[in-house]
Amino acid sequence: MTKKIRWGILGCGRIASKFASDLALSTTGELYACVSQDLDNAKSFAQKYQVHHVYSNYYTFVSCEELDAVYIATPHSHHFEHTMLCLNAGKPVLCEKPLTVNQSLATQLFDLAKSKKCLLMEAMWTAFLPAIQEVKEKVSKGHIGNIRHLKADFGFKSNYDPLGRLFNPDLAGGSLLDIGIYPLFICLYLMGVPQKVIASGHLADTGVDDECTIMLKYKNGATALLYSTISHNTDTICEVFGTEGKIYIPSRFHEQIQYKIKKETGETTTYVRDKTGFGYYHEIEHFNNCIVTGLTESPILPYSLSITMVQIMDDIRKQIGLLYKWDS
Repeated sequence: MTKKIRWGILGCGRIASKFASDLALSTTGELYACVSQDLDNAKSFAQKYQVHHVYSNYYTFVSCEELDAVYIATPHSHHFEHTMLCLNAGKPVLCEKPLTVNQSLATQLFDLAKSKKCLLMEAMWTAFLPAIQEVKEKVSKGHIGNIRHLKADFGFKSNYDPLGRLFNPDLAGGSLLDIGIYPLFICLYLMGVPQKVIASGHLADTGVDDECTIMLKYKNGATALLYSTISHNTDTICEVFGTEGKIYIPSRFHEQIQYKIKKETGETTTYVRDKTGFGYYHEIEHFNNCIVTGLTESPILPYSLSITMVQIMDDIRKQIGLLYKWDS
């Protein structure tokens, strides 16, 4: 029997709980350790998910020789620091999106991962969902002809808390980095790199964006319209318009198990592709396979895609006047 990949989770919040639940479903990995600076929180997390190795010190955690991989689930503002710590310790890292708050920091991480020959991947779990992978395949094979336009949105109403992670600039808050990355990802995943980015946004009193609208223009004339907000609810759907039909991914598109294709003839077909658990299972299995086969870069979510995403988000933030303390 092949040894399971032993995972450590750095940060024991809500997203870590979902990840731990899906990791328990894995046949190739297991949860071995967790760490939080709040020891009581770490112990509570460990008890819930049956973790036998609990830490409150990050340095002691990454020094654990038995750890094969680390999932980083801390706030956006800490991703760079914590990923650097793990990579320097020689640990493969799956870091929650966004990988970093700007391109400069992301480039440093990928350069370090290359020098260490250590696997690093941004946890854009949507890329690994069976339904989304099938949508990409159908687009690539021309099932709706050539893409001419894409629309995607993600919005929910959040209570305004200037110290909370969504509105606090010191935690890299704002709609773009937290949820706007999903419409941006699905666009890049299906359409590739745009030629031009035009953005407009509204800033909350703390200076972060509570609303962001993005238009992408492509060399062939195709366009995309993306929207994110933390001030009100939106449909959170994705529509892809081609010369021979349309693909519709219903709400919430980034975690969907189904989609529809409507042909120019009017014929509509619904496709259902189940996911396991919350959906994090699929990226976990992919990451485990990358480790087992000796890959240091994911073929599905390569460095170049993560760099492109953060580069475009840097451009968007510049256009709407959103700067973080990490920007130079």
